[in-house]
Amino acid sequence: MKTKEIVFCFFLSIVYMACNDTMGRVGLSIQPGEDKISIFDTTVFVNARTIEVDSVYAKTPNGLLGEFYDPSYGSVKSSYICQYYPSIPFSYKDTSVINSKIDSVRLNIYYASYIGDSLAPMEVTVYPVVKALEKNYYTNANPENYCDMNHPLAKYSYTARNMNISDSLLQLSGYYRYISIPLPVEFGQNYYDKVQKNELNSVDDFLNYFPGTYITTTFGTGSLLPIDITEIDMYYKRWGVLTDTNGDDSLGIVVSRASFAVTKEVIQLNKFENTNPAFLTKDNPDSTFLKSPAGVYTELTIPIKEIAKGIGKKQFSSVALSLQAYPANDWTYSLQFPGTSSSLVPSLSDNTTGYSAKLLLIEPDSVANFFEMKKVADGQTSFTTTFNPSTYTYDFANISNVVQNAINKAPDKDLKLWLIPVLTTWVQQTDYSGNSANIDYLTSQYLYPSGVTLKKGGDNLKVRVIATDLTTN
Repeated sequence: MKTKEIVFCFFLSIVYMACNDTMGRVGLSIQPGEDKISIFDTTVFVNARTIEVDSVYAKTPNGLLGEFYDPSYGSVKSSYICQYYPSIPFSYKDTSVINSKIDSVRLNIYYASYIGDSLAPMEVTVYPVVKALEKNYYTNANPENYCDMNHPLAKYSYTARNMNISDSLLQLSGYYRYISIPLPVEFGQNYYDKVQKNELNSVDDFLNYFPGTYITTTFGTGSLLPIDITEIDMYYKRWGVLTDTNGDDSLGIVVSRASFAVTKEVIQLNKFENTNPAFLTKDNPDSTFLKSPAGVYTELTIPIKEIAKGIGKKQFSSVALSLQAYPANDWTYSLQFPGTSSSLVPSLSDNTTGYSAKLLLIEPDSVANFFEMKKVADGQTSFTTTFNPSTYTYDFANISNVVQNAINKAPDKDLKLWLIPVLTTWVQQTDYSGNSANIDYLTSQYLYPSGVTLKKGGDNLKVRVIATDLTTN
């Protein structure tokens, strides 16, 4: 027994680990035997710069309305052009409408939260779309190409905190803040008359008759509204059955409505206008920036030639990337960091599906296809992570596959990678053992206001490369 213990301690004593911050062998040798494993561990510094893109892909039925200024990241103004899915009630030729008359029409915009000053005075203007929308879901759409900008349908003043709904009601499930904008009654009456004359019998008929609206702010700055629902409601009176407190029925006048809403079946074009401070994209030795919505990214440059020279033909065990963030500015409406949980992110109706805000790492020439095809990070050519508030870092545990591919394709060319704020949609899956995990099944651009300043220079931006070499004699 004593002999076995001595042998065991002997083998423990010959296993050791050594690390070095420069390219080279740190070594791990297991003796005796003909097999020898060498471990190479190095840190490589990464260059970074802030870039702007003209537009981002944003296919979504949810809009963002308003204008907001942040002293660190500049201003963003958001508006949207949208089609509507046709109403169901009128398709049945509702002949019970009293006097065939529409009483009022309202454009209702519902939102669960807001960004900025809840009491900042704002004005929303609604313009008619007069030309069929094209399925171009990039955020640089020009409303003047589709709309009659000289004859608005309506203007309406509002504040983000709608005082028509109490805070206690808003705490209950299913209640939203809203803006209710009066539209001309003729708008609804003309629609009703055409339905009764059998002139609107299909979705295409409806979209040709009413191509949509452009909704934008024309006064004020200070708040942005993440819009969950946009719909047009037409109110009218009809004969219907009324039930009294005793349970007795009688014929009486009932107030009803017909609605059509922005849905995923129709087109919505989101427009973002960014005004970025000059320092944001100017070369900065200490900082690089990320901002959403609409395209302020950080571009990383990883020195592939340096890595290839030091590692040679050895196999990567891991390439870990860590990004250190500066603390957020201390002011009332400071933007949230990308990749953090947020009240702005919409919630789904159950606990088995949902959304998560993340940070995507991807090669620039793969970005368009990634979003247009609604892909998810595969851990091979694209990666996602979230913000770690305890360390103030974004950590990518292992990006060795994309580094190895770069070495294989062009060992003398640096690797460019973009950091992009994204929103992933997930579903909860349970395996045969009963263990559950949230699995992402599509990715979209993060369209809510966020911003972060990352540290660069010195010892702040680096990747740690570990590679192994097994030699058999």
